[in-house]
Amino acid sequence: MTVIYGTTGADGRLLAWPLLEQAVHLCWGWEALPPVERSSRGKPLFQGMPDRWFSLSHSGGMALCALCEQPVGVDVELVRPRRTKLLQWALSQDELARCDGTWEDFYRVWTLKESWCKREDAPLYPPREVETPPPCPHKSYTGEGWRAAVCCHDVPPQTIIWLETDRKKEGSL
Repeated sequence: MTVIYGTTGADGRLLAWPLLEQAVHLCWGWEALPPVERSSRGKPLFQGMPDRWFSLSHSGGMALCALCEQPVGVDVELVRPRRTKLLQWALSQDELARCDGTWEDFYRVWTLKESWCKREDAPLYPPREVETPPPCPHKSYTGEGWRAAVCCHDVPPQTIIWLETDRKKEGSL
């Protein structure tokens, strides 16, 4: 079963790993993170645990963590205007035709691409060659000022479980 946890704060990079620690405790009852190794492409994995997978993402003051018994990918992005040439660089012709031209829609497509590549441990570049929708169970999530997506092997969760991390509670940010 895929579960997604999220948190917000001053800096999502500083929140991602504390969020993972809290998520594995809530989801799997672990008291501490097991050793983490990296795939040849750099994807973080729990060492020697082929039935426990995670994916982390952060953008601005947000962090997401997806947990699953099979490979999973999650991505979150703050919606912000960029150079318009980014659309042609990042999206295929079919995606450009389906995109409504807003930055919200661009980030919906982008997070699907990135979450798919994370699940597959595959390169994201050049991004216009990564087609959406991905050929797997997936779901997009929207909130005020952000977009997110998950790619998994089972039914994607309907919602993100929002948590307050210990780091935020301690006021260390």
